[in-house]
Amino acid sequence: MQCFKKVLFYLAALFFFVAISDQAFAAKSTNFYEYSNAKGVTVINYHSFGDYKEIANINITAKLFREQLQMLKDSGYTTITEEQLIAYLQGHGRIPVKSVFLTIDDGFESVYTIAYPILKEMGMQATLFVIVKDVETGYRKGVPMLNWQQIKEMSDSHSIHVGNHTYDLHWRGNNDAPKHEAMILNQTKDGKALTNEERQRYILEDVTKAHQLIEKHTGKAPTSFAYPYGVYDRVAEQAIKEAGYRIDYSTQGGFNMFGDGTVHIKRIDSSNRVSAHDLKKIIENHQKLAEQRYINRDIQVEAQVSSNKVALKAWLKSDMKNGTLQAKETRFELYKMVNGERQLQRNFGSYHVAASSNTKVMSTEENVINYEAGGYSVKSIIIKQNGSKEVFWINFNR
Repeated sequence: MQCFKKVLFYLAALFFFVAISDQAFAAKSTNFYEYSNAKGVTVINYHSFGDYKEIANINITAKLFREQLQMLKDSGYTTITEEQLIAYLQGHGRIPVKSVFLTIDDGFESVYTIAYPILKEMGMQATLFVIVKDVETGYRKGVPMLNWQQIKEMSDSHSIHVGNHTYDLHWRGNNDAPKHEAMILNQTKDGKALTNEERQRYILEDVTKAHQLIEKHTGKAPTSFAYPYGVYDRVAEQAIKEAGYRIDYSTQGGFNMFGDGTVHIKRIDSSNRVSAHDLKKIIENHQKLAEQRYINRDIQVEAQVSSNKVALKAWLKSDMKNGTLQAKETRFELYKMVNGERQLQRNFGSYHVAASSNTKVMSTEENVINYEAGGYSVKSIIIKQNGSKEVFWINFNR
């Protein structure tokens, strides 16, 4: 009998050790994954290369462009690909701690004659957003544009990824006045009035035409879109969403953080007005701000991981202190590690848990006995009343 009690004791101790080990693994792996990942990514945007007086405010000389790229290399930055950026922003991709992403708007010929050779030489890549009508015309503001042969060559080289910048919606009304951009203006280029519904169709038709021509001439369907002048509203957003783009870019300054999502990517403009030293300072400041925001983020998640169940609780620190409820809902998603990358499997547990004054801590759980062996993650996404969101990952093994 005494021997039987000892066996029971050791079995209980073993079960307790396994459960505690799983919980320790969850904490350790989550910290490892997130703290070895970039906290923020600065997207640097260019336009024209050379010295065109017609567009002096968006030019950058070949010398300064090379200096900026060399500064990035010397400072230890990696220029990531758009696929890496998307995975990072969706919350399931790991990238180097010091990462930047390069974009080029419009499609001036100088991209081919100046930027492209330097990018190849440096072993870097960028996404180029072309205004298709101007490519067909050959000029924009009196400055020569790329042709399709040049665009295809760059696309085939893998140094340049080609995105959509509309067919003919990169213009302003009211004598080129700000706040009269085509994407938010309820009229056509020839002055015909449009309702919101008509404007949404108008944008969709234009973007679709550009999409088809880019695919025809490069052999690759564009997957990304940049808003002309960085301007959009609800109608424009809906049109771009309907067009099916995986990621879209604004011209709002700032940096982008892990799990932020792929809508309205923030970018900073670079030109002759930004020295290599200035650019370095901007990026370093973004790195510090992202790190601080990451450390001080509002979301809190508690995980209980055992051999047969994973239970999660998510809440906002601000909701524990303030009378006004900040959280709107929490969503939970299950990912599995496949070849070193997280891959979305399905919704986890209750998936969608609404917050209220009586439910500030939102909970979910799932039986994991029948999970296949391997590494898993649950992504907790708290959506706030103002539409912003915060993300936290919990990892566990089976």
